[in-house]
Amino acid sequence: MSRRGTAGVQSLAGLRVTVMGLGLFGGGAGAARWALRQGARVTVTDQKSREALSSAAQELEDVRSPHPVHLALGGHRKEDFEQTDVLIVNPAVPPTSPWIQLARSSGVRVTTATALLLEHNPARVVAITGTHGKSSTASFARDLIASALDSSGRCLLGGNIGGSLLEHLDDLSERDVLVLELSSYQLEHLPQDVKRTVDVAAITNIGVDHLERHGTAVRYRDTKLQLMNLIREGGVSVVPHGELAELARQQTVERLVTHGAVGDFRLDGAEAFDHTGKTAVQVADTSALCVPGEFQRANLLVALAAGLQLGLRAEDLRRGIPDLRGLSHRMESLGRFRAGGGSVEVIDNGVSTTPESTLSAVESVPSAGRSILVAGGQAKRGVSLEPLARSLAASGDWIMVPFGAAAAELARAARQAGAAVDSGPECASAEDAALRAMAIAEREGAQTVLFSPACASFDRYANFKERAMAFRGVLPDPDPGPPEAD
Repeated sequence: MSRRGTAGVQSLAGLRVTVMGLGLFGGGAGAARWALRQGARVTVTDQKSREALSSAAQELEDVRSPHPVHLALGGHRKEDFEQTDVLIVNPAVPPTSPWIQLARSSGVRVTTATALLLEHNPARVVAITGTHGKSSTASFARDLIASALDSSGRCLLGGNIGGSLLEHLDDLSERDVLVLELSSYQLEHLPQDVKRTVDVAAITNIGVDHLERHGTAVRYRDTKLQLMNLIREGGVSVVPHGELAELARQQTVERLVTHGAVGDFRLDGAEAFDHTGKTAVQVADTSALCVPGEFQRANLLVALAAGLQLGLRAEDLRRGIPDLRGLSHRMESLGRFRAGGGSVEVIDNGVSTTPESTLSAVESVPSAGRSILVAGGQAKRGVSLEPLARSLAASGDWIMVPFGAAAAELARAARQAGAAVDSGPECASAEDAALRAMAIAEREGAQTVLFSPACASFDRYANFKERAMAFRGVLPDPDPGPPEAD
């Protein structure tokens, strides 16, 4: 099967390139560095000030390149969008931005770092999206594929997780594999003429999220399904069985396989099976996965299916399962802490920004007595809290400690469903909620404290990681357990 290379792809050398959106976390920095080293005349523009972006700005000014970077920070200028050849847009910028429209009306080519990577990349590509589990699935896929490749090939992780891979392009070959996690923002921004260079496109699931950006659940879903537009001729998609599979089939003529309870790839207990042939074939025993959470087995199944569709052997892929480790803030056990006469396990699932993902986390906690859910932040528009509240009530073992802007809304939903809610004053922050939860754990003899916010972080924190670290920062030291015998 022939592979695409970089021949015939337009070089940026000598072109005027504007990078829109450097970002507090260097969102446009990778694209800017790559364009500079290509020999482009690069302008980076951001509405934030030089002071706010000082670290990322200094790194760009230190890049060795034929032309020094020009930083236009603290606001946008018309000339940077009209008098340029290429505009590289940070996905955080809404596509409706008038600055993007100005560039298009001026005949400027509008693109993104993801599109440029796909355009120039010679390696094989596995692209993964979804509402929940896409980061864990992408991480699992990278590690499994890396363990299954022979010594001549590498597997790199990038996209929405792992950072920009543009700067690795010079070192990539057809023997290598890129695993890309793609968000709805990244997919929404892809140009209509983006090169179809993805070998395996996988969707973990599609729920309801980011309605503040996409407007409706249908538009959000359709944005995720744009991943199908990236599949190259002869490629394959791996999607959830059911309605999503039917919708995906309408968008691609390439091969499609499903995953789920009755999909082509499915779990039977701990065993993963491939049903794409005449007879079912056992792929792997997922009980070898050390990462907690039943939903992580479903993520592993998608990663295994992606590796198999890439042409790798099941025996080579499953060899890497025992070595898989979960990502931080995803059902991450922080250890056991003294609480009253016993101890309580504290679990950080800070990645959760939707009630749906928190519900999966709650259902993954073993039923072993009293448990405490710490949830809160900024509630997302159009996302229901009722299923989570009903699950807490049905169990009867949970006490919710709500915090942040959504504290009252969370408490109201839980009480209406009949779930227990902390009766103390509202907690303003994750730190306050952590201390309250530990006090309740000591009083109630709780077995588990689960930090799974179910809401966005932007009422108080820059992102979910900052919020999770704030929660962790006020916890005492874990209980070291009984001393070892001499």
